[in-house]
This record gives sequence, C-alpha cells and structure tokens, in this order.
Amino acid sequence: MYQAPKPFFFANEQATKAVVMFHGYAGSTNDMRMLARSLQRQNYAVYCANFAGHGTGEPRDILTKNIDDWLQDARDAVSYVRDRGYKEVAVCGLSLGGLIATWMLAECKDIKTGIAISAPYIMHVTEHFYDQFIYYANLAYRAQGLAETTIMANDQALRLAVPKQIEEITHLSEMVNKRAGEIYQPMLLAQGEADNMLNLGSAATFASYLPMEPTIQYYPDAGHVLTVNEAHHALEADVLHFLNDNL
Repeated sequence: MYQAPKPFFFANEQATKAVVMFHGYAGSTNDMRMLARSLQRQNYAVYCANFAGHGTGEPRDILTKNIDDWLQDARDAVSYVRDRGYKEVAVCGLSLGGLIATWMLAECKDIKTGIAISAPYIMHVTEHFYDQFIYYANLAYRAQGLAETTIMANDQALRLAVPKQIEEITHLSEMVNKRAGEIYQPMLLAQGEADNMLNLGSAATFASYLPMEPTIQYYPDAGHVLTVNEAHHALEADVLHFLNDNL
C-alpha cells in the first residue's frame, strides 16, 4: 500500500538552532530523513516539507508546478522555523533543493549558512536525466499496485512533459550562478565523484564565483543522492562538523 511521504519537523528541548531542508526534483522528504535524524540527535531542529506537486503518488502533479511555486515553498519553510522561535537558521538542499538553498542564501541575508548537496550549478541534461524521472515515477506507480501496461502507457506522456520543467531548472541554475556574488554566508558544497547527473566541475566552478571560499567535500565512487547512498554516513559527519563550526 502506498504511503505518501510527509513533511517532518524534528526537534527536542535542547535544540536552539534549526536546519531547513529541501529535497530534489521528483524526490520527497524521504530523501532527507536520515540526514535530518542524524542532526536531531546532535541537538539541531530540522524541518522539511514536500515541494508542491511532490510526494502525492501521482508524478503528473509535479509537472503542474514551477520554480516560482518551489521558491515560495522554501520561503514558507524558513518562516515555519522562525515562527517557532529559531533565530539561527541554516538551509540544506539536495540537487534542485541545493539550488534553492543557494538562492535562499542570496535572498535572505539573515540565514546564517547553507549546504548544497549534488547541486546542478552546471546543468548536465542527458537522456539519463529523463530516465531518472521516469524511474521515480514508476516506483510510485508500482507502490500503488498499477498494472505494468498502465505504467508503460504513462511513460510517454511523462517523458514529453518533463523538458519544460528542465528548462525552468536550467534557468534557475543560471540565475543562481549570477547571484553567487551576493552570497557571503559560509557554504558547504558536497558532490559525489561518480555522479552521472551532474557536470563534475559543478561545485568547483560555482565556488570560484563566491566572494568567500566555501568548503567542498567530494565522495569517491558515490552517485547523485548522497543523503541515502553509500556515502550518507560520511556526508552526515561532514554536515554536522560544518554546522557546528558555522551555525
């Protein structure tokens, strides 16, 4: 039986600092849960909500939304923790969420620091990119028990609709690069060295645009979704160390 991923807010009485997390395109809060729990255990409050259209079980819902919707979701998420009294706030995003976290640093100067994991500062759109969207869509459909014939019929419609959103994400990437000079908060950039969804120069190139040198961590043999793949323990340790020093 399909269970839609839910927003989460992990906190405890000792937490005085908050991390707002953003998942990736076609992903959900599930991709951020392990990292969030690891930070909660170290006395950070962590909030993550699904971007509009995501996590519903119907991938077509994603295609009805746009970058403006997701940027507003990010603003609302930061407001969510601020309304609960957290003044020291960090943003942390995966893939598209990493771009959005970076945008938030430029837009909100009172966000203390930011973490971008597998962020596509240089877009590397290949057929694999579309295949991944279809792969995640089909996981959702199979979890709901749809017949394979129905799933295959959906594939073509989804594949035809995705390119418009990829254009929007590419435009966001370009705009984030243009705003890099406005970002003076400390940043951690994390990238897997076996990430076939990214241009491998993505993190280093973006770092060269920033007025303050960021921390860059590479993960050998690790793919795109660092929060859940074989590198997740190393990532969790690096994120904790970075936040302890900068938040």
